[in-house]
Amino acid sequence: MATKQSKFFRVAVEGDTVDGRVIERNWLTEMAASYNPATYTARVNMEHIRGITADKPFKAYGDVLAVKVEQVDIELNGKTEKKTALFAQIDPTDDLVLMNDQRQKIFTSIEINPNFAGKGKAYLMGLAVTDSPASLGTEALKFVAHRKLDAANHFSAAVETKIEFEDKAAPATPESTGLFAAATKFFEQFTKPAEPTPPVTPPVQQPANDNDPVAKLSAAIGQGFTQITAAVTAMSKENAARFGKLEADQAALKASIENTDANPGSQRPSATGAAGNGNYAVTDF
Repeated sequence: MATKQSKFFRVAVEGDTVDGRVIERNWLTEMAASYNPATYTARVNMEHIRGITADKPFKAYGDVLAVKVEQVDIELNGKTEKKTALFAQIDPTDDLVLMNDQRQKIFTSIEINPNFAGKGKAYLMGLAVTDSPASLGTEALKFVAHRKLDAANHFSAAVETKIEFEDKAAPATPESTGLFAAATKFFEQFTKPAEPTPPVTPPVQQPANDNDPVAKLSAAIGQGFTQITAAVTAMSKENAARFGKLEADQAALKASIENTDANPGSQRPSATGAAGNGNYAVTDF
């Protein structure tokens, strides 16, 4: 699903700030050169106030994706001057997009740390949206200790901002690239929707087409099923023969056991009454 991201828009100009200080030109160029969301992401907040919950109104309203500097013409006291300006691109939340559409919180103000991480370079710490640029200076001075992440941070003068959003294409998925995409494209030729049925005409016998991929696939599938069926049939016959032999062997073994004397050595010789072999039948008189 595509999401929204803004075009670059102006968020600060070198010069005065609302807390009585001055935004140095080199701060803007340093922020543009050093800003990296992977290092520290500047979030979009309400009136420079960072809430402790995810509830309105003082929750985050997006993230700053990138910043850059450009030269702009600023009219001061009837004269046009060249100034260095900072432009930002943001990834907004749905709430911020809705507010902007309703002409609410249409001004922005940046928060600058002139000595980020003790490296002596300026860094963009946050971007605020506001509806009261005229009174923001007084509020920033009054609530500076509560609003700033660091006492040395500066708030810029609020700049009226027209934030224009554009669709951001969703990242390519593995299904749309590489080998998977090639395989998908190949098999699509077998799964395309059927064309509308033409008027019925007498069938015409067509010669076989050895290059038809569908015919080849069908033939291969049919041959595979034939081979599987033959293998199963042969296995069934072989198993039946084995079981028949096993039953015959078992019957023979059972008959042999039943006809064998359990203890042949303990029986006396048979009295046949024949003379000459010393085996006579003796009776009592």
